[in-house]
Amino acid sequence: MSKDSKFDRLHAAPLFARCGSKEIKHLEAIIDTADVKAGNELFREGRREHYAYVIESGIAEVIIDGNVVAEVPEGEVIGEIGLLLSGPATATVRAKTAMSLLIIPHDRFGQVLEETPGLGVAIARELAQRLRNLDEQLQ
Repeated sequence: MSKDSKFDRLHAAPLFARCGSKEIKHLEAIIDTADVKAGNELFREGRREHYAYVIESGIAEVIIDGNVVAEVPEGEVIGEIGLLLSGPATATVRAKTAMSLLIIPHDRFGQVLEETPGLGVAIARELAQRLRNLDEQLQ
């Protein structure tokens, strides 16, 4: 992914693609950036986590019960369930390759949701579409 503005990178992430400019600008104001090395753990299954990430570059692997169950490529968001629900991580997520990340802190995200309710609606619509797609795959 090219080094566009944070705004462009957030808007390109499928989770936020349905958001308007106002929502993305509020979100952009709270994010930080980080680079991590291959092998670094971003989340640990069963532990409460405090961040979600937009993958700018690199690949993450999702591990459940010690087994790699998925890979997450650049442009995607990881930890999105934790943005909306307070609970332990459902999987361990580790950097498969070196990664550049946009960091979304959960505590500041809650404040953005209060200030821009349209953000929550847009995310809910995207997550509902994902559920519909999964349901269709299971049928």
